[in-house]
Amino acid sequence: MTRPEALTRTLRLPDCLERGLRTRRAPPLPHLGEWVEMPQGLRARFSVAIRDDALADVRFEATPCATLVAYCQALAEHETERPLHATPGLDAKGLANLLHGVPPIRQGRAILAVAALRAALKMTTKEPSP
Repeated sequence: MTRPEALTRTLRLPDCLERGLRTRRAPPLPHLGEWVEMPQGLRARFSVAIRDDALADVRFEATPCATLVAYCQALAEHETERPLHATPGLDAKGLANLLHGVPPIRQGRAILAVAALRAALKMTTKEPSP
């Protein structure tokens, strides 16, 4: 998927959840972010691989909350191939708008997903994790 397609594509919660349940336990990539947690016990972290100054791959781990897993998957798909020097493509509101089918009471989980990705992006300026 090219970057312009990623920006205009609408994602559905069930589809992202299905893909996310398959990918959320994949081994972490070289640049591993810290866990980011919410008071309710939800947590997530991302890892990234970099190639040619772009995010070649983006993976995540998250507690088993359907909405959080779907948000993390949508964010991973959206940010893959983004140039490393570019500003992240989505904030929490943008992520909530991208993923359709999330009940309003659960949309706050987008904040956690975005914060977790930002934590991983901070690690890209350091040596990769062993």
